[in-house]
This record gives sequence, C-alpha cells and structure tokens, in this order.
Amino acid sequence: MSFGSMRFLEELLGGIAFFSFFVFVIYLLASALRRRQQNAMQRHLLEKFSSAKDFADFMQSPAGQKYVMGFTDAVTSPRNSILSSMRTGIVLIGLGAGMATGSFSGNIVANDLLHTGANVSVCVGLAFVASAALSYFLARKVGSEEKE
Repeated sequence: MSFGSMRFLEELLGGIAFFSFFVFVIYLLASALRRRQQNAMQRHLLEKFSSAKDFADFMQSPAGQKYVMGFTDAVTSPRNSILSSMRTGIVLIGLGAGMATGSFSGNIVANDLLHTGANVSVCVGLAFVASAALSYFLARKVGSEEKE
C-alpha cells in the first residue's frame, strides 16, 4: 500500500469518526429535547386537573389507563433499555475505532491523546454491549421463569 492511499484511508476513517461523533451529539441533544418536551406535557396535563377526584376519574377512564400504560412501558421495558445500551455501545466502539485511525498523524502528543481516547471509548463501548447482552439473557431467563 502506498503512502498516498494510506493517507487517503486515514482521512476517510477520520471523517467517518467525526461524522459518527457529530451524529451521536445530535442524537443526545434530540433525546434530551424529547425528554424535556414529554416532561412539560405531563406537567401541563397534571396542572389541568382541578382536584384529586378529576385526576382519579381520568385514571379510571380508558384514555387515562392507556396514558399510564404507555408511560410505564417506556420506563420499565427491558427491551428499550437493552436496545439503547446496544446502540450506545456500538457508537462508542465506532468512535474509538475512528479515533484510533486518527492517531496515526505526525504529532506525538496528539497521537497519545487520540490513542488513549480510542482505548477508553472502545472499552466503554464494549462494556455497554456486554451489559446489553447480559440484560437480554437475564430478561429472557426471568421471562421464561414467570411463564412457568
């Protein structure tokens, strides 16, 4: 492999790493915004009830039960947390791989910093993936025991 093609590969992988990081930051910002909007909506809904009786009547209605079930499913669903951990782990591993390829530049200090960041990112990403896999198998085990 010639020096020119190696340089192109480094630039390509560095660009992919930068793009992955940019997408990850946008994802985090969008998630935070969505969570803030959901909290505001729930707070606004609770403010609409003038008494505890009104709130109890709403909770007894089919719409109130559906609202509460949707809220509890989002919070307690193991599937959502497993997929979120898996997604985060994969993004961190990709970020670490991109940082590792970017650590081949000429600056020794930058190389060490990028290499250390890559190692940390890959290790944390692998921990997220391992956590998701363990959670998946535990959820299946508990689910099969509950059916018995």
